[in-house]
Amino acid sequence: MSLIANGEDLTDDAGHDHYHWLRDDTRQSLPVLAFLRRENAHTHSVLLPQQPLEAELLREWQGRIPTQSYKPWSLRGIYNYRVENSGHSYQLLRQDAKTYGVKPIIDLGQRAADSAYYRLGGWSNSPDHRYIALAEDRRGDRNYRLTVLDTQTGKVKLSGVTNAASDMVWGTDSRSLYWVENEPTTLRPFRVMRWSLDDGQQREVYREPSASWLVSVYPATSGESAFVQSNNHDSSEQRVLDLASGEIGNELRPRQQGIEYYGDIRDGSLYLKSNVSGEMALYRTALTNPQAMWQRVWQPERGQYLKSWYLYPGSIVLEVAEQQLSQLVVLDDQFRVRYQRQITPTGGIAWLSGNNSQFGQSVRIRSMSMAQPPQWLELDLQDLSLTIIGGDSYDNLDPANYRSEQLVVKHQGVAVPVSLVYRPDRLTPQSPVVLYGYGAYGTPMRPYFMPQIMSLLDRGMIYAIAHVRGGGYLGPDWHQQGRGVNKPNTFADYIAVAQALKHYRNGRQRPLLAMGGSAGGTLVAAAINQQPSLFKAAVLQVPFVDVMATMSDPTLPLTLQEYGEWGDPRLPAERAVIAGYSPVDNIRSLPYPPMLVTAGLYDSQVPYWEPAKWVANVRDASTSAGPFLLSTNMEGGHRPDRRHAEQQQAREYAFLIWQATLAGIHNST
Repeated sequence: MSLIANGEDLTDDAGHDHYHWLRDDTRQSLPVLAFLRRENAHTHSVLLPQQPLEAELLREWQGRIPTQSYKPWSLRGIYNYRVENSGHSYQLLRQDAKTYGVKPIIDLGQRAADSAYYRLGGWSNSPDHRYIALAEDRRGDRNYRLTVLDTQTGKVKLSGVTNAASDMVWGTDSRSLYWVENEPTTLRPFRVMRWSLDDGQQREVYREPSASWLVSVYPATSGESAFVQSNNHDSSEQRVLDLASGEIGNELRPRQQGIEYYGDIRDGSLYLKSNVSGEMALYRTALTNPQAMWQRVWQPERGQYLKSWYLYPGSIVLEVAEQQLSQLVVLDDQFRVRYQRQITPTGGIAWLSGNNSQFGQSVRIRSMSMAQPPQWLELDLQDLSLTIIGGDSYDNLDPANYRSEQLVVKHQGVAVPVSLVYRPDRLTPQSPVVLYGYGAYGTPMRPYFMPQIMSLLDRGMIYAIAHVRGGGYLGPDWHQQGRGVNKPNTFADYIAVAQALKHYRNGRQRPLLAMGGSAGGTLVAAAINQQPSLFKAAVLQVPFVDVMATMSDPTLPLTLQEYGEWGDPRLPAERAVIAGYSPVDNIRSLPYPPMLVTAGLYDSQVPYWEPAKWVANVRDASTSAGPFLLSTNMEGGHRPDRRHAEQQQAREYAFLIWQATLAGIHNST
């Protein structure tokens, strides 16, 4: 069967995978490109009736003009920097730290103007503030091109460097730039390079020999050194790079499976966050002899874990979590607690925001809930005073109209947290639930405030996030319970939450609308395979759905590095687990719910053929009419371009509202 009834049948006989032909690593196959364009045309045609709703959503969002009473600057010495990304303004700004005068130094919008896709992966100013290095993605494959601009003359000092990661660190002399190179095929970041402004030459600083390990580089707080890091899914190894001489030292501790450590430097001492003794704690040792015995200077209490940490002059600042609650802890030079305070608001979230502690004596805290817009707080590390320094507000949006809650759903002996938000005066027993999920890589999937969601709530819908195992909402152990051979727990949690929310607040079989992206697409697709009748519709954004095929192909980006997360199909026991959930391989002849599935032609994280094959096979097997729609961005990748992101979101939300309306009509007849 062809994907589109009136289209050309291009199926083949590659084993059981009838749509294997859709894979084209070059992205240049004319039959494949024609097929994707036909699918886009089909999707456009089917969604024509919802276009007025899309336009209505966009008008609502554009009418919610944000007012930000505080916008944080990154402190960099005599100048501070900020990327301004609001409305039509997309610029890198520089502020004089003494006069507070602000000057645009790079017009990022102009740099993006000649590209159909543009994403700034990172930027770095030289210590003398003359040069700015940019890592820019113009295809969507996260394979960055590096550019160095002279802010005094406007001239380009470096261009044409491709196959780069977004990590960049300047030498102390402002004449050399360290960056990480990707392998051309797998895009694995595999070596650190040094570029010289004086002669334009490049040389290798460090190369990672293991194909399953990744390389990154980041600056130390001291400003005189950087850390060159190699890591796989559960282990790390670091070396100190002298930013003055360009010399790199030996490993701080030889790599050992399951042992992680992450360093920083202050006052000639090396500090490390590590699980070398079983749980993540903080250690100190001499920078001149890093392999000497590490002194443990702080460890979490039972049930706690260390999320982040910052070195300041005279203080160490920690973010310590217990369950979903975060505490701010300040230690003095003797590692005694000077200050301790819970920063998570009721029903909300909070986290520390890095303030470049080399140049400051304050800690910024970002705080919000799903119903309350963000606010900024600042702790002065000298007098320990905590001050609200600003917050966001929106035109035509009253937070008092909305209510956010956190609840738990118990099953299989675990309690799965759920964050949700709704509008009480619009809630009915039939109000649909949009259930978002992710559940991988230890990502906490925080319940952020997102003004676009309010348009769903205004229409009587509930928006919920299932904090399933595999994510990091409840810490590292929560992640371990949903990775590798434990991956099926992720799907079981999501289904349990979905079943519970059908009856939330006296609900009468509330329509459930599933939503997830990337690894969250794996979650949604696997849950639909198991219980397709549970959901009325689904949006799957760039979903990772051909798990068995991808994890069996080491030539694809990320495969070798992610055996720990998804399982290693070379091992029979793990292969059996993957075979049991890999979405493309578990589609059944049952009535599947309508779906809108997105893909990016140049996506290197989830190649476009995975969503395409999912839609193809669902359309073939389902005993229901769908629709089953594929929308491929022919000029983008894993994430949408900022210029088109809101339009895509409007289309996805309109699809869910449309399907919820149809479900409501069907339920009432």
